Parts: sequence; C-alpha cells; structure tokens
Amino acid sequence: MIPPHRAARQTTTNPASNPATATPEHFRTFQRVTKTRSTAKPILPITHNHSHQCHMPELPEVESIRRYLVSSDVSGRCIERVEVGWSDSIAAPVSDIETFANRVSHKRISALGRRGKYLIATLSDDLDTTSHLVLHMGMTGSLHIRNPNEGPVRYRRAAIFLDDNRRIELNDSRRWARIWAVPEASMAFPRLAPDPWDLSPAEFVERLRVKRSRIKPTLLDQSLIAGVGNIYADEALHRTGISPLRRCNRISAARLQHLHSNIIVVLEHAIEFISTHPSEDGSPYVVDAYDERMRITRNSTSRCPACNQLVTSRRIAGRTAYYCPACQH
Repeated sequence: MIPPHRAARQTTTNPASNPATATPEHFRTFQRVTKTRSTAKPILPITHNHSHQCHMPELPEVESIRRYLVSSDVSGRCIERVEVGWSDSIAAPVSDIETFANRVSHKRISALGRRGKYLIATLSDDLDTTSHLVLHMGMTGSLHIRNPNEGPVRYRRAAIFLDDNRRIELNDSRRWARIWAVPEASMAFPRLAPDPWDLSPAEFVERLRVKRSRIKPTLLDQSLIAGVGNIYADEALHRTGISPLRRCNRISAARLQHLHSNIIVVLEHAIEFISTHPSEDGSPYVVDAYDERMRITRNSTSRCPACNQLVTSRRIAGRTAYYCPACQH
C-alpha cells in the first residue's frame, strides 16, 4: 500500500495580475529584513455553510491540507516574502520574525510532504540548497490560499506571499500552531515515530506489546506511532472491539495486528471524507467527530451501531475516550 503522503508534484501556474492589498494592521511585513506596516482593516473570510464545529487537526486533516496545496499548484512557486503577526508561532531554533523571513524568502517550494501531523514544504534556492518549512496546526490551525482580490482570513497568524500574487495564510484562532524554518525537517520532530503505513503489522505489535500502559493513551504517543489522535484512536478501537482501558501487554498479537489494519482503514476513510467535503473556498474543511464518517459518535446520548447500547465516556490519562462496554473488551 502506498502511503498517501508519498506523492508530491512540482507544477507552475500563470501569475495573477494584481498584488494583495488587504493586510491586518497588527501584521509586520518582511521582505528579507525590510519592514513596512499596513493600516488596512481585516476582512472576514467567507462563511462556511457547514454546521459542524472543528476538532483538532490530526493526520487526515493535515494530509488533506497537503493535497489541497498540491492540487492548487503551490509546488514550484517561489516565496517572495512572508508576514508573521504572532511571533510565538515561530518555533525554535529560529526565535524572531526577521530571521525566519530571511530563511524562507526567495526560496522555491520544490515539494510538499507530511509526517504524522506535520506538514513539510521542501524549499530550494538558486544553488539547489534545500531547507524545510514545517507546520504543526496545533488545536485550530488551517491553511488557506487567498487570491489577490481576497482579504485575509479572520485569525491570520502568518502569510506566505507567492510569486503569482497568491498567498498561503495560516488561520489559527487559539494561536497554538507552530512553524519551523530548519535545514532538516526532522529537527522539528526529533522523536516522531513513523506513520501507520510505514510500520509493518509485526513492527506495530512489537512497539505496543512491551507497554503496560492502557491502549488508548499509548496510541496517542507520537513517539510510538505518528498521526493518530483522539477521535481516530476511539474509532479504530471500536472497529477492533478493544476496550480503551485494556493494557497493551494484555492484548494478543493477532488483535493488535487487526487494530493496526483498522487504524489505516479509519485514517484513509477520513482523508477521503475530508477531500470530498471542502469549504466554500475550496480548502479542506476540518469537520468534527460528530459527522457521518464515524461509526461511534462522541456524545453521551449516542448508541453503539453494533449492539445499540449507550456509548460510555471516560477520562484516560487526561483524554476522553468514547467506547461501547458491551462490544469492546
């Protein structure tokens, strides 16, 4: 099976005719280290028709964002300048906006990839020296491509201006998203495990069977398996019939292999669902855990689709798990 993050293409598009003019007044614009300030007021984004509330971006959401950028012909474009309106969005080793802008500006986006919940843009310069722009969406982050005649998104924390006059904007209401400008992408996630597709069933079993911790928080440990978050862990466990309370070393190898298979099924199904439910501007809409992509619904009144028993919720290692006590053991 080919992992969905493997395909990344390089394309170009015809340049747009007019530069973007609307910039929130609290933003600082850098082209290399040249500073300007705009007094234009923010313009609210297009309103979504979706009634769902967003949840934390996990692997399917980030993969959908990557595919959105690829299909929008971002690969091959040159970054002319960047804007950062929230300096804490920049992660170490870069600590200031000027240095970040210098590392990113006038670089070409040569490839778009993903690892776990991290989006990776490979950058190259005229000397074919590569570096990487890495983004983690935090709790509420998302990326949107804006045309020259469109105003900024409502909670814009950073903007990447391309050589065709479009902008890639980071929208993040809670300000927990982070951006790295690093020589090697792994510097942003030194302890991150492989994606589920990159682990064989035997490797997955080997990683989990030595653990005495409960299975639900273990699946969320990004140093063991990358990209699995709260709602997809619950869904995979329900499909496999494993209680989130069961300890890893008490689960048979056969059931763990089945769980590994179901994790991949759940993630692939979610990627497909998100890609077919875009927002009005064409960007991936991060739908929540209560939509029709899930078998188990995360609320106190939902019932198990297999036995019709009420779904139970419980806090496990600081995270809420939803499961069927009759079907999962």
